[in-house]
Amino acid sequence: MTEARIPPKAHAHIPWLQGPRPLRIAVIGDVILDEYLEGQVNRISPEAPVPVHLVTKTVHGAGGAANAARNIKLAGGDVMLLSITGNDEAGRQLKVLLQKDMIDTSYLQAVQDRPTIRKTRVTSSSHQMMRIDWERIHPIDVQVQERILNGLNSIEFDALLISDYGKGVLPTSLLSRLLLLAKDRGVPAVVDPKGRDFSKYLHATLITPNRKEACDALGIDPTDECSGEELGRRLQKTFGLQSVLVTMGAKGMVLVPTAVADQTVQALELPAVAREVYDVSGAGDTVVALMTLGLAAKAPMAESMHIANTAAALVVEKWGTQPIRLAELEEALLGQPKHDGRKLFSTHAKIISRESLRLVIGEPAARSKRVVFSNGCFDLLHAGHVSYLEQARSLGDLLILGVNTDASVRRLKGAQRPYVTEDDRLRLLAALSCVDHVVAFAEDTPEELIAFLQPDVLVKGADYDQNAPAGSPQAIVGADLVRQYGGRVETIILTPGLSSSVLIARIKSQ
Repeated sequence: MTEARIPPKAHAHIPWLQGPRPLRIAVIGDVILDEYLEGQVNRISPEAPVPVHLVTKTVHGAGGAANAARNIKLAGGDVMLLSITGNDEAGRQLKVLLQKDMIDTSYLQAVQDRPTIRKTRVTSSSHQMMRIDWERIHPIDVQVQERILNGLNSIEFDALLISDYGKGVLPTSLLSRLLLLAKDRGVPAVVDPKGRDFSKYLHATLITPNRKEACDALGIDPTDECSGEELGRRLQKTFGLQSVLVTMGAKGMVLVPTAVADQTVQALELPAVAREVYDVSGAGDTVVALMTLGLAAKAPMAESMHIANTAAALVVEKWGTQPIRLAELEEALLGQPKHDGRKLFSTHAKIISRESLRLVIGEPAARSKRVVFSNGCFDLLHAGHVSYLEQARSLGDLLILGVNTDASVRRLKGAQRPYVTEDDRLRLLAALSCVDHVVAFAEDTPEELIAFLQPDVLVKGADYDQNAPAGSPQAIVGADLVRQYGGRVETIILTPGLSSSVLIARIKSQ
C-alpha cells in the first residue's frame, strides 16, 4: 500500500490549510451590522409601565454575509466580499470591522436608496429583551447588480458562497448569473438559502437550509415529524437541486448528496456535538463558510461536514454573532482540551458512532491520513494503558479505539465486570490527547468494526501473536483482513505488572 503523506501536525485535520496558498472564497449576499446594547434594568419608567434599560456597553459585530466572510478569513481562508451597504454611519462601522480582520472591502458598494441593515439587540445580563431592525427590503437596481457581477467576473476564486438573507442583494436574475459563472469556472457554489422558491438555487453545488427553512420551502409544518433526510430528498426532487445539507439544531445535521447516474446516494448524518448553548446567532454562517472552504479544498464532503459540525458547536457557546477562529477549531479537532475559565470541553466530540466515524476518516482510497486502530475493554484505566496508547498513536496520524460495551465485557470477563461503566470508560479514553476518536462495539470481537473502518494499522499488545492462525486464543482478530487490503499489523510490549486484572486483585486483597 502506498504510504500516506503525513501533513503538518498543527493543521492535520483542516484540509484547506494543506495547499501552497490560502484558498480564496468569493462571498456575495446581504451584510448586516449587529449591534448589542448591554445594560441593566433596575426600575420601571415613571412615564409608562415599561422597564428602564440603562446601557453600560455597546458592541458591534458583522452579521449575515459579513459574518460568513469573517468565518472564512479567521479560519485560514482568503475572502472577497461583494455586497452593498447604505451610505451611512452603520455602513462605515461595518467596513471598519471587516478591515480589522484584513478582509478586502473594495467590492462593498455604498448605495443611496436604503440604509445599512442593522439589528440592534437590547440585552441585560446577556439575555435579549428586544430587537430593533433597520432595513428597507427591495431588489438592488440593475446598475448595482452589474457591478457585483462584473466584480466577481474580474477576480479569481476557488469557491463561491451565496449568503441569502432575503434582503434584496440577490434578485433571482442576478443569482442565476452568479451561479452560472461559478459553474462555467468549474468551482463549487454553496448557498445559505432563504425564501420558498429554492429553484433559484438550481446550479448550486450545495445548499445548507436549517430545518425551518427546508419546511418553509416545501410548505410543511415545522412541527411535522419529517427527518432531515426526508426533507433533503424532497428538496432535491421538488427543485432539482444537487447536494442538500439540512442543519437540525440540537439534532445535528444531515447531508443528502447529489444522485450519481440517477442512483440515490446514501445520506450522511452527524449528531450535534454536545455543548452548552449560549447563543445560536451566526451558527448557520459558520456552517456554510466551513463547508465552502472544504469544497474549495476538494476535501470529501463528509470531512467538511464533520469540521463544520464541530465549529458550529463552538460558536453557539459564544455570546452574540461571533466567528470561529483557527486556533480554537484546531484545538477542538485535535482533541486537546483547553480551560477557558469556566469549564473543560472537547472530550464528548471524540466519542462517535460507527457510521459517523467512517464519515470523519473518509473512504480508505481517499484518505490522506494513516489511521491506526486498537481495541479493548479498558476497565480501570491505568498508566500501562496510557503508555500503550501513546505508542500506538505514534504509528500513524489518527488513533481510533474500539471499546467493548458493558454487555460485551460481561460476556468476555464475567458478570462482575466491568467495574467502570461504558459511558465512563469512553469519556476517560476520549480525555487522552493521544486518542483521536473512541467508538463502542457490542460484538464479542472487533472484527466487524475493523472490516467497516479498514484501518491502515491494526495494533494489539505483545501478549497476542501476529502470526498465530485465525481462531486461536493468541490470534489478533482482524489481522488477516488488514493484511489482505495492504495494511499493517503491529504489536506493542506492555508495561509489566500493570493490567486491570492485577489492579482489581490488589484492591480486593486490601
